[in-house]
Amino acid sequence: MTPDELKSHLRGVLAFAPTPFTAAGAVDFDGLAAQVDRLSQSGASVVVIGGAVGEFFSLTREEYRECMRVAVDAVAGRVPLMAGIGHSTIIACDLAACAASAGVDGLMINPLYMATPTIDGWYRHYAELARASGLGMMIFSTVGSVYSAAMVERLAEIDEVIALKDEFGDLKLFAEIRDRVGGRLAMVNGMAEELAGPYFAAGASAFTSGVINFAPQVSLAIHQAGIDENWQDVHRLVDVAIRPIAQLRARKPGYMIAVIKEAMNILGLPGGHMRLPLEPVAPADRAELETVLRQISELAA
Repeated sequence: MTPDELKSHLRGVLAFAPTPFTAAGAVDFDGLAAQVDRLSQSGASVVVIGGAVGEFFSLTREEYRECMRVAVDAVAGRVPLMAGIGHSTIIACDLAACAASAGVDGLMINPLYMATPTIDGWYRHYAELARASGLGMMIFSTVGSVYSAAMVERLAEIDEVIALKDEFGDLKLFAEIRDRVGGRLAMVNGMAEELAGPYFAAGASAFTSGVINFAPQVSLAIHQAGIDENWQDVHRLVDVAIRPIAQLRARKPGYMIAVIKEAMNILGLPGGHMRLPLEPVAPADRAELETVLRQISELAA
């Protein structure tokens, strides 16, 4: 898939799959395949593996290569598959080349840790990734790794850079970037369903979702209501189904991932275990999550 072809698919809901681990700490590749297959039939526009919810930082190189191979087979060309690529340039390029050879359609460039490059450093990072893979790339701007409007404008000079995912939540900055790059990049709301309304108004063509792993009907309904400019339904769905999940995910460090996995486990889906140093949802919080899932089920009915 060419970068421009991938860009045309970055509309609607982008599904971010977790990486399930067994109780012994191994990657459950069968569980990953089952969930990617499910997401590819859920109505999501794109499936993404190896993001933060996919615990890319906990995977060995060999595990990550196998995750990409398994996911490519599971998605079976039904929707585009993107892989989150992190780490420093030499490691990232190795993973990007692996992604391209495995048949992945595009890359999301995960934030760096313990390093803050200059604009020139970032540009060279993306340029090397483009050379290593030839795949379309999505910038990932988030807390601790925020891309300024000038940085995004510079990176947009690279043909393979075709999208921005904003998980920082600064709508003023998002609008400034939109105005600077025009239609050059697909603009993606990385704050998910909770801020779908404001980001629709600011020009986002898609939003990312972890909730779609266990409540696809809610995520898709929010997107459709936004397309229809039915803001009353957007707000109602967010208030009843999304905000309680978001509040749980914000309760403790690591819960952004753990709550998604535990919701899947409760519903009989392959969420799996966490891998250290992250820990599972506490029993009291699990009971609260069960209540929220019942409310979502009743809403869907």
